Amino acid sequence: MNPLVLDRRIDTPPGYAERDCRLVSYRMPFCRHCFVLCHDPSGEHPAIDYTVMDFFMGETHALSRRITGNPHSFVAIHSGGFVRKRPNLHMHVFVIERRWQKAWLYLLLAAIHTTSAGFRAIRRLLHIAPVRRRAAD
Repeated sequence: MNPLVLDRRIDTPPGYAERDCRLVSYRMPFCRHCFVLCHDPSGEHPAIDYTVMDFFMGETHALSRRITGNPHSFVAIHSGGFVRKRPNLHMHVFVIERRWQKAWLYLLLAAIHTTSAGFRAIRRLLHIAPVRRRAAD
């Protein structure tokens, strides 16, 4: 688990269960409103379910409106299937209350991903098996 991820919670709000989705909420230093909207269908994972993507975007705007009063105060990150770690469709959402938080968020993400890539490279060089990740991370 990443030490910067604090107060992690998994919920299934109304509208999520019937789409095989769940909402992961957490906070990071100076970024209090972080979310991962996850689609976890049983069986084979579809490449992209556009109805789920539409649902995720609607939920992203709703989260932002609920937290800030503005439906457009967020950063959303969705990686294509070729570059993401997990096969399931998911979207990272960061509700931003102040403009400086966007720069801080990018700095945090750069540090997290650079560190992770460095550890993976060292493991490969030393022929160490990768650490197994939990499905909800």
